[in-house]
Amino acid sequence: MRAPTHPRWLSAFLHIAATAAAILWLLPLTTPHSVLFPPGANYADILVYRGRFTVYHTLKFFTSRAFSGFAYPPGAAPIYEAFYRTSNALQTYLTLASITTIAALAAAWLYLHRKGISSYLPRLLLFSFPLVILIQRANIEIILWIIVALGLLAYRRGLVIIAAILFGLAASIKLYPIFLIGLFLKRKQYIPAFFIGLTTAIVALIAATAYTGPTFVIAANGFTTGLGHFQDHYIDTVSKVEVAFDHSLFSPLKYLTYSNHASPAGWTHLYYIIAGTFALLLFLRVRTMPSLNRIVFLVTAMVCLPPVSFTYTLVHLYLPILLLAGTITSARFATSATANLTFVLLLSLTLPIVSLSVIHPLPTGPIQAATLFAILIFSTLTPWPDNASAL
Repeated sequence: MRAPTHPRWLSAFLHIAATAAAILWLLPLTTPHSVLFPPGANYADILVYRGRFTVYHTLKFFTSRAFSGFAYPPGAAPIYEAFYRTSNALQTYLTLASITTIAALAAAWLYLHRKGISSYLPRLLLFSFPLVILIQRANIEIILWIIVALGLLAYRRGLVIIAAILFGLAASIKLYPIFLIGLFLKRKQYIPAFFIGLTTAIVALIAATAYTGPTFVIAANGFTTGLGHFQDHYIDTVSKVEVAFDHSLFSPLKYLTYSNHASPAGWTHLYYIIAGTFALLLFLRVRTMPSLNRIVFLVTAMVCLPPVSFTYTLVHLYLPILLLAGTITSARFATSATANLTFVLLLSLTLPIVSLSVIHPLPTGPIQAATLFAILIFSTLTPWPDNASAL
């Protein structure tokens, strides 16, 4: 077995980037108020629906104005119910987050150790901002992260049916993981997995809607109304939070309208058409490329194509970062400049660049959107062979 090549540029980049990351983490200490996190209480996302779930399974779950409106697809509701059924939802969440973080670190170390580059892990810990903000918000994105990561690992091992089911379940919680079933469109023998993933998402959505009640029709209308309110609040209107923490490809337009005291509502449908067409054209290019290209492309598309996507969704980039690191340092494959540059861009997205607001206000969300756009392009330019390229 050949030793890893440890490219000099990679070691130098990680040293410089880790130094920059340390400075970015320390910058907020110079100001009396936090700029790292959105305004509001810590752990707000797991606590916000506690009152509403006291009337879960009833009509009041959708009609009561005494609580914050539920703005997730049906598959998310049973997850919140499970948290609220425990004696302390926040403590349960933090316990799950701790176990998940430890498991992720252990898995990362094992993978990097197998590649002979485990010495990189301590520096990579400085690039943990998406995970930190995910836990600070206590968002159920952590459940998606677990499911999607397990699905990608199953896919890499050739367990395509299991992967398809996991991607379908994730899509029932928050819709955008449905992008990942595009992994099964490279070969004809994987087409059944594509439809299994799609069917799983539909069945899970129907089952969660029926479970919520009080009737299927009432629940379906209620969830639809809630998602409509989500669009009104987070897509058709813009605030400083979106400018700083929303990295969707729609965010540059939202920033322009925000700067001109206007609303992006009139551009939403055009965005769906243009972004959908653009993604489809690029996917037709990347569809026949190796597994690593498609994983990077589809995970990136998953976190940037929805018209609103907050910083914590970037936790999904950690697995592609590890896979690219393993490929770049492998002696068996000659990586291209596009793979190297994509690794650099992916890693840069996990920095707390929002702390630069201490020096001068920056539209960090649109800046990250431009970075994600570049990654979509680079992932379609040249093949990046890896151990799972047969998939």
